This record gives sequence, C-alpha cells and structure tokens, in this order.
Amino acid sequence: MLLSYNDDKLVKVIFLLNQNDLDGLTIFSDGSANILRPSYFQYFSGIKPTDEAAVVISASGRVAVIVQSESDVTRFTSKSKFRDVRWSRNISTDIPKIFKEFEIKGTVGIAGVDQITADVYEAITNAITLRPADEIIEQIAAEKTPQEIEVVREAARIADRGFETLLNKVRVGIEEYELVAEIAYTMRMAGADDIFILISSEPHNQALHRPLDKKLNLNDTVIVEMAPFVEGQCVQVCRTIYLGKPSDILEEKYRILTEAFKESLKQIKAGQPASVISKAMNKVISSSGYEKYCYPPYMRARGHGFGTGSILPGAVIDDNTAVLLARGQVLIAHPNQYFPETGYLACGETVIVTGTGYERLLKTETKLYHKEV
Repeated sequence: MLLSYNDDKLVKVIFLLNQNDLDGLTIFSDGSANILRPSYFQYFSGIKPTDEAAVVISASGRVAVIVQSESDVTRFTSKSKFRDVRWSRNISTDIPKIFKEFEIKGTVGIAGVDQITADVYEAITNAITLRPADEIIEQIAAEKTPQEIEVVREAARIADRGFETLLNKVRVGIEEYELVAEIAYTMRMAGADDIFILISSEPHNQALHRPLDKKLNLNDTVIVEMAPFVEGQCVQVCRTIYLGKPSDILEEKYRILTEAFKESLKQIKAGQPASVISKAMNKVISSSGYEKYCYPPYMRARGHGFGTGSILPGAVIDDNTAVLLARGQVLIAHPNQYFPETGYLACGETVIVTGTGYERLLKTETKLYHKEV
C-alpha cells in the first residue's frame, strides 16, 4: 500500500526549481538503501528501485521516471501516481534524451549525486550544466506530512512484529544468520520494503556486527539492532536478550542504560539542540562511575536520524551536536554502551519530535529481556 507519495511534493519541487533558477531536477538512485544515507529518489517516489533509476522533472512540470530494471516498470506503474515510467537499457544515454524531449536546456539540479555513476554523470554534464540540489528535497522533507508520519508509525508496528519474532525464536543452538532471517521474514511479510539488522551473541560482546554462522549458547547476551524501511521511512530499535537467568551485575548495568534512555527522552522537544540527548545519557552513565566509557571506542553515538528530512542523516548525535531538533523529525536515542563487567549492551528506540516533547513509537518495553533455558 502506497502511503507517502502525494502531488504536493511535485508542486513544491516545481516552485523551488523556479525560485532557484533551475530548468529541471534529476533525482538519482543506485538502487541501494542505507539507514543513514538519504534516498531522495525513494522519498520523492515512495518506492525503492531494484537497480539504477532516476526521476527527471522540468520546471514546467513534466515528469518522467526512468528505471533500468524491467520489473520496476510494473511496480512503479501499479504502485505510484507517475504516468510516464520508462525502461532503459542505458540510463546514461536516455536521461539526456529526456532533457531534450522536455526542452530542458539550461542548469539542472541533481539530488543524490553521491549515488550517480561516472558514466551517467559524464553523459549528463555533456548535455547540460549540473548544480547540486539535495537541499531542494531536504527542504521539502524538513517537516513530515501527516501521511508520512503514518508511514513512520507503520514502520514502528513492523519493528514491533520483528521484535516479537526475535523474542519467540531466540534460543540456544540457533545460528545468528538464521535468527536474523526469521526476523527479516516477519518484517518483510508485514510490509517492510527493506531491512537493516545487526547482531552479536557472546557472553561478553564487543560490538554489533552483521550476522554470522555462530550458534547461540547458554549465558550468551544477544544484542540486536533492527530497522525496517517502509516507503522511504525508517524506524530502528535496539534490544538486549539474555539466554538464561541474568546475573545481578547484568541487571544493574542495564538499569543504568534504561535510566539514561529515560532521562534523554525528557530533554527532547522542538527547539532544543540535539546535544541534550547525548549529555543526558552521559550524565547518568558517568554518575554511575563510567565516564571514561561514554566516548569512543567504548560507544559510537547516542543517536542519529534516518535519511531524508531527518536530523543529521549520515552523522551522529553527541555532546557537540548543535543542530536544533524540529517538530516532525524522526530520530533514535540509544545509549548503546560497553561495560567492562558485562560487555556491550543495546538499548534504545525511535521517537518523533513534537513541539512539547516526543512521541514514542514502539509498543515493546525498553528493558533487559531474558529467556530461561
């Protein structure tokens, strides 16, 4: 079900093209998805392509979608409002042809230039003058529409389903990649377009990583970070499950993280610098005697945003993040932390920033879970 695409995006793009003296805009995708990197193509179209793809928009309002995968033609035609969807054997030659057809002759903005291949870039710049224009899409996406917020909530429902599967399937003897496959299958069947999952399962974890063929054992601490994508929107959840009866020390250290998480949420509201999230977490953890562990290499970040229109896509939230939180931003706050007594522990989840605080998205409780064996 397509929720996120609406005609307002096109109207806003055309307005900004004319305001910035651009004759057109090309939004490019290499077909990949990344939890941190913006996917401007997917944001604008609401659909993730399976291969290289582009949207070409003229300042007069003509729009064409060009894809290199034949299956994408059917997907885009059936699931989007775009009337002009074209299959191309060679995007590098066909995009300039669309420029000519749409009478785009001057300067064209490019969104997603970091995903464009050298041959496509060269072919386009031989035809017209390119100007980086990521800010056009970012400006449109700065405050999510009610429709986009509903997509985010749907992604959260899918994340909850994924965690339910994790809790049901985690057991001694299952391999990491098998457990991740179970989670991914559940989230795909629930409607996720793409999925990002990291895991680790040791008595003393060092960090999260891609799933391995390592079997889970009794007394392993299983840490998982999972993130489903839905129509360009993303939600992430970080959880810890102990196989067996957790020790008092593990319970104690995890309580520090849940307290740090709760204190960070109290600071969130539009207009506050994002650094308040990190500072609140670090204050709690430092007061428990772990100040030195509040910084790399013992942890990586206290949070981050997700792709297009979010806070700091590709960057992290730490004590020095001066950018202000804004209403409608979607971000994760996670005091994921290494303790010398227990190893690395995962804790945190995604929220929506509001004018007065935040909206919690997930239904699962933020706590240390355990599974008796």
